[in-house]
Amino acid sequence: MARITFSHRIQYIAVRSFTFLLNLLPLRSALALGACMGRAAWLLGVRRRICRINIETAFPGTRRRAVDRIGRESYANTGRFMVEFARQKRMGMEYFQRYITVEKNRALEEFLAHEGGVIALGYHFGNWEYNGVCLQFLGKETTFLVGRQHNPLIDSYINSLRSAAGPELLTRDASMRGVIRIARKGGAVCWLSDQYGGRNGIVVDFFGHPASTPRGAAAFSVKLGMPILCGVMIREKGPFQRFSPRAFLLPDPDLPKKEAEADITARYTKVLEEVVREYPEQYWWAHKRWKRTTDIYRHR
Repeated sequence: MARITFSHRIQYIAVRSFTFLLNLLPLRSALALGACMGRAAWLLGVRRRICRINIETAFPGTRRRAVDRIGRESYANTGRFMVEFARQKRMGMEYFQRYITVEKNRALEEFLAHEGGVIALGYHFGNWEYNGVCLQFLGKETTFLVGRQHNPLIDSYINSLRSAAGPELLTRDASMRGVIRIARKGGAVCWLSDQYGGRNGIVVDFFGHPASTPRGAAAFSVKLGMPILCGVMIREKGPFQRFSPRAFLLPDPDLPKKEAEADITARYTKVLEEVVREYPEQYWWAHKRWKRTTDIYRHR
């Protein structure tokens, strides 16, 4: 276990204190505060340049005023998400039934009917943490694949919020054994796969530009024959949201391993592109999605 420093303790106290205050507020007031905090971060210029570059790259020809509106509302949505995450221990079945609707479509039917393990793939869109919670409430045994925070106290607290509704947590350093176990018992492992994948990522098209995408989800899908459910949580108004299963993808067994990984990565990335085109203000734009695969961040 990492050594806990005085700085870690101060950060932890600050996070717990702020979370406590957020839980004292009525839900709508807390969400309004989160949106204000997000918009304030935009006005203060927190990663605003990166956000603008990404939006202009995805939607060439968009006027600056429209770009800023998308960026500002993306930050507001993220502020709301952070509030909801801080209040996650209050999200029981009653909350789910009151505020969240689920689209009944073919992708959902295929997911619920599948008896083996499934990768539930999400993106940094809407409230991405609610995706897995939603699947848990739909009756699928769900596991979150999580990374480690630098501060072990905050890491433990964040994981307690994630697991409050019942999902199991699986750290990335134990992912191989854990995903194999989930595949065998027919559960769903929740995975985020839409940020820069580094030098070892799979390069696929995203809004007409090459983007390195994390290899993990595709590698496990191909290796274990696990289908991938692509879904997003779409914010509608206030606390009301809609879980939208977008595709149930099967790896192509006729392709060689590397080609099959690239194929399914391209397909689930295309699903993300389609939903972002519909709701651009609900995507988290403030990361270098096209890092090292283009020169857009260097020349603009």
